[in-house]
Amino acid sequence: MELFATDLERLAFLLEADAALTLDPDALGSEAAEQSAPEELPPEKRPKYITNYIGSKQKLVDWIWKHTPEGVGTVLDAFSGSAVVAYMYKTKGLQVIANDRLRYCHHAAKAIIENNSVRLSEDEIEALLADNAKAGSFVQDNFKGIFFAKGVHALIDTIRANCDKLSGFKKDIALFGLGKTCMSGKGGFGHFSSSTDYGRRQDTPDEFKDRLRKNLQRINALVFDNDKENKAYRQDINDLLPKAKADLAYFDPPYATEFSTTNYERAYHFVEGLMTYWEGLEIKADTKVKYYETDHKTVTKANASEFFQTFLGNAKHIQHWLISYRDHAYPNEQEMKRIIGSFGKQSRMKSKDHHYAITSKHGEASNAKERLFVCAPGAKASAEREEKPVPMAAAANFHTSIPVDIRLGEGERLTTEAMDVGSAGDPQFSFVLCRTGTNKNGDHFTAEELSGRHMTAVNKKVDLQHSQEFNDIVGGIVAADYLEDDNGGRVECVGELYVHDTPAARLAYKLMKRGIISQVSMECDYQEGECSVCHKRFQNKADYCTHLRKFKGRDFNGQPVFEILHGVTFTGLGLLDRKGADENARILQVASLQSQPDQSQPEGDSTMEDKTKPTDDPAVEAAKKKPAQQEGDPARVTDLEKENRQLKAQVAELQKRVQELEAEQKAAACRSRAKKLLTRLEKQGLSFASDEDREAELKRLAELSDEALAATEAAYERLPKSAKADKDKEEKPADSDQGGKPAAKASTETPLRSDAGVRPHDVDDRKVSLEDRLRDGFMAAYRNRVGEDSPEHSQINA
Repeated sequence: MELFATDLERLAFLLEADAALTLDPDALGSEAAEQSAPEELPPEKRPKYITNYIGSKQKLVDWIWKHTPEGVGTVLDAFSGSAVVAYMYKTKGLQVIANDRLRYCHHAAKAIIENNSVRLSEDEIEALLADNAKAGSFVQDNFKGIFFAKGVHALIDTIRANCDKLSGFKKDIALFGLGKTCMSGKGGFGHFSSSTDYGRRQDTPDEFKDRLRKNLQRINALVFDNDKENKAYRQDINDLLPKAKADLAYFDPPYATEFSTTNYERAYHFVEGLMTYWEGLEIKADTKVKYYETDHKTVTKANASEFFQTFLGNAKHIQHWLISYRDHAYPNEQEMKRIIGSFGKQSRMKSKDHHYAITSKHGEASNAKERLFVCAPGAKASAEREEKPVPMAAAANFHTSIPVDIRLGEGERLTTEAMDVGSAGDPQFSFVLCRTGTNKNGDHFTAEELSGRHMTAVNKKVDLQHSQEFNDIVGGIVAADYLEDDNGGRVECVGELYVHDTPAARLAYKLMKRGIISQVSMECDYQEGECSVCHKRFQNKADYCTHLRKFKGRDFNGQPVFEILHGVTFTGLGLLDRKGADENARILQVASLQSQPDQSQPEGDSTMEDKTKPTDDPAVEAAKKKPAQQEGDPARVTDLEKENRQLKAQVAELQKRVQELEAEQKAAACRSRAKKLLTRLEKQGLSFASDEDREAELKRLAELSDEALAATEAAYERLPKSAKADKDKEEKPADSDQGGKPAAKASTETPLRSDAGVRPHDVDDRKVSLEDRLRDGFMAAYRNRVGEDSPEHSQINA
C-alpha cells in the first residue's frame, strides 16, 4: 500500500492549538459525514500530526529518520509518550513496537500504532457526547474550580462514563481523544501543575464538545494499515527490554536537566487518573492541584546515571540504538558515551538546535540543543576508549577562508585525544568553523559538502592572522562535528592553545581573554569550483569564467555571483585582531587555563570560563579566602562587604584603564600605518608645501577606519606600479621577452590562493573594486593640494 510522504507537515499530530485542530472537510472526503464506519484515507489527505506533550519530538521526526540505520525492519519505541516517533516509523512501513508505562500514552499507541483499521462511526461519536444519568461525579467533586471552566467538569464525568460503553480499539480512540481534549484548550497549557487562572482552560461545555468531536474525527483519519503487525505495550521498561525482539531501539527517556526534573505522571496526573476514573488511586486532599499518590520514581541528577545504565544494559542484545537527549542534562554527553561504550556500542552524537515551546516561560530552558546518540555494535567500543576524529586527506588546488564565531561549549568536558601535541592543561575552546551558504567573499558551501568534509579540520593549525610562519602557530583543532538548525548547517570544532609550548600562544591566550583578539577566520583548500551563473567548473583560478573573474561576490544582471566549492579540505584557523569580512565573527568566550595541568578534572565538570569573569578578579579571590566561621559574625561580614565593594571599584577602574590603553594602542597603530603610507608616497615623488600640511594629511589618514585606510593603501600602491609598467613598455620592445614566452604564463599554471586577508594585516578578502573608482578622486585631491603644475603630478602619471 502507499505510505506517508516524508513531508514533516504531514507527520505532525496531536492538537496543540485551535487553529491546528480545525479539520479540513476535504481531508475526510465529501461523504465522511454519511459513513457509519469511516474508511482509510490516502496519505496525502490525512490530517496533521501535532502534539503539545512535554518533550515531544514532532518537529524532529525527519531528523530522527535521517539518522535511522538502513536495513532496519522492526523498531521498538521504548518510551513512546505521544507516539509521534512510533507513528513516523509506521508511516515508513516498519514494524513498530510501542511501549509506555502511562495509561494515556498506552491508549494513544493502541489507537494509532497497533490499530490498523478500527474507527469510531459518527453515531458512536455522538453517543459519547450524549447525556448519561448514570455518570459519576468524581471530577465535579474533586476538581471544582480548577483546570476547566464552569460546567466542563460535569461534562467530563458524563463523557468518561460513556467511554465505558465501548471496548477494544474503539475505547482506546475514545480515551485518547478525551485525554487530548482535556490537555488542550483556550487559555491553558498541556500539563496540570497550576490551580490558578493561568492553568485553567476557558472552553465552555459546547466548545469542549466541539473540540472532542474534531479530535475523534482526526484520530479516525490517522488510522491506517501499513501491512505490519504492530504492537503497543504498557510495561516497565526493564521488564520489556530483555525479551524485546527488534532491529532498532529508539529511546526518548525522561531525564533531569540543570533547569528541572520531569515526572510525567505528576505532570499529567489528571488525564492519567481519568483513564481509570481514579480507580485504586488516592488523591492528596491537601494539594492545590489534587494529584494522587504514585510510586513512580522521578529521574534526578543523583540517580540519572544508574537509570540509564540499567535500561541500556537490558537492551544490549538489540543491534542498533537511537537515544534522544538534550544539552544541560544528566548524565552529561561524555558520561553518556562512556555508558554506551560499556555495553559494546560505538556512538556518534548528532546535535540540532531546538525550541521547547512547552517551557517558554523558563527562558534558557526552552532553547536547547537536541542530541541524538547513534549507536551501533563495535568491537573497539569500551567505557574507557572513545572514537577519535581522523583527518581526511584531499588534494586541493584552491585556497579560501571566511570568518567564524568562537564560543565555548557548556556541559561538556572537552578532550585532546585527537592531538598528540600540547599539554593536558592547554586551554580549549569551541567554535563554528563554517556555515552553509555564501560568504562575503563569494564562496558557497553546501550542506552536503560540509557534512562530508568537516572532519578534514581535525589536526589542523590555529595561527596568527593567517600567517604561514611556523613560529606563528599557536594551537590546533582537536575535534569537529556537523550540526544543523533552522538556519542551516554548520561545522563546530574544538581547538586548544599551546600555552605551555610557545610564547606566541601565551600572548594569544591573554589577548583573547581580554578581548583584544576578538575575530577569527577559517582557511580551506578545495579541488574544484563551480560558477553559480553558468555552472562551469574550474580546477584553477586562471581558468575562471568571466562571471567569477569580474563579478565574484557581486551581482551580474541582478543575479548573485558566487563560487560553489567542491572537495573542500579545511586547513586551519587564523586569529585576527580586527574585523574581517563578517563583523559577527567574534570570540564569545575563552577557555580557562588550569592551574594544575597534570591534575585531571572530574568527569563532567566544565573547563570553561567566561571572558568577563577573569580568574584573577580580586573580589572573587577575596570571597574564596573568607573563612566559613566568619559567616556568623555580622561586623566581620559588613567589613568584608565593604572591602568587596572597594575591590570591585578598583577592578572597574582597571578595566576602564585597559580600555583606554587599548584605544591608545589602536590609535598608535593607525598613525604608524598612515605614516608608512606617506613615507612610501614621498619616496615616489610626492611632497607637501609645509610640515603643517603633511601633519594634517597624516592625521586625516590615521583617523580613517580600517576598511577606508586599506582601500587608500591599495589605490596608492597601484598607481606607481602602473607608471613603472608604462615606462618599461616604452623602454623594451613587446617581442623581446626572453625565451619567446610571456612571463605571466608561468604564474597562470600555479593555482591562486586567497585567504581572509589580502595581507595578514588586511583581513577583508573581497575584491578591492574601490581602486578604480577612487583613484581619480584621490589624485584629484592631491593635485588640488600640491598644485596642478607640480612636478609630483607629472611624475605620478608618467
